[in-house]
Amino acid sequence: MNEALVLAGARTPFAAWSRGSTGRGTPGGAFKDLDPFDLGAFALKGALARAALTPADLSFVAFGNMYQAGPHGCYGARYVTLRAGCPPEVPGSTVSLACGSGLLALKTAADAVARGRTPFAAAVGADAPSRLRRDVLVPSFTDIACGQPIAKTVEALALEKTLTRESMDGWARRSHHKAQENAAALAAEIVPVAGLAADDLVRPDATTAILAGARPLFEDGFGLMTRANVHGIADGGAALILAAPRSAAGLALGRVASTALVGVPPRCMAYAAVPAIRQALERARWRVRDVDLWEINETFAAQVLLDIAELGLKDQTVNVRGGAIALGHPMGATGLRLVLSLLLELRRRGGRRGCAAISIGGGLGIAVCVETA
Repeated sequence: MNEALVLAGARTPFAAWSRGSTGRGTPGGAFKDLDPFDLGAFALKGALARAALTPADLSFVAFGNMYQAGPHGCYGARYVTLRAGCPPEVPGSTVSLACGSGLLALKTAADAVARGRTPFAAAVGADAPSRLRRDVLVPSFTDIACGQPIAKTVEALALEKTLTRESMDGWARRSHHKAQENAAALAAEIVPVAGLAADDLVRPDATTAILAGARPLFEDGFGLMTRANVHGIADGGAALILAAPRSAAGLALGRVASTALVGVPPRCMAYAAVPAIRQALERARWRVRDVDLWEINETFAAQVLLDIAELGLKDQTVNVRGGAIALGHPMGATGLRLVLSLLLELRRRGGRRGCAAISIGGGLGIAVCVETA
């Protein structure tokens, strides 16, 4: 089997929404008039431009979308391709793996390229939770196998491992500070949309005192999880262009070295990224110490801290541009944002190997290893 190279990528800004954890977006959210197909199309057009390709060059598009809500959600990939200007002959497929949908789209597109089915493919991901009805959005944060909110399963494991509220708030503060420190690098990922040119959830005022004053998520919980140390809800899209080596002309950001998708008991969702990472490393024939940078989705600060401890990672190699706590988590777009950030930061630092991973509600984990070209 051949390999798949990542030629280029782009994403929209991630926009807060009025009912989100910070409420810092414009009324209704900056993207209130855009659906996930629009957001995916904006990202895809940006990625194609950076790859010096046209929409007609694509032979396949995989679109990751968590909710697929509304009467047209089942046709998501089709609308993304058409709105991005692809000819009607370019097919697309919508994939869903909850908040791992973007990484699943990447795996799907990379497999199509590596198996010789297409010279160029795109992985696109987008979600617009601000457009969802409350009775659709809110229940998705509960694990029906456990009979409780996903955040409670994470909090229980954090208590079991004696994580403190202070350590979680510290990681959340770090996320915001890293995002501010790397504002220029983050801007290089983004194509402006609807007058927005930067992620609008980043909080310059994320001080120790402010975070310590945040209310716990649950009145009947342990007081560890707050709205300030979990991911921000956001609208956004992201895209990566994949190519076969013979088609890349030496222009690639890097290659997809391996992927892995695993399952764990639902109550252990916080650890789901760990076996996924281990399996992806094994398939790439790497060890933890071979990896220069990590992107582990900040669904919860506690979950990232648990994963770091379990894998023995160095904090300074993880989420160096900030994570979903600061930037937001537009579910289907997040995985592609992780890989785009990872590849660009590896190249900026002269690094070689990176791994991106997401723990998914219900007890699933997905990971992707990439290597710079």
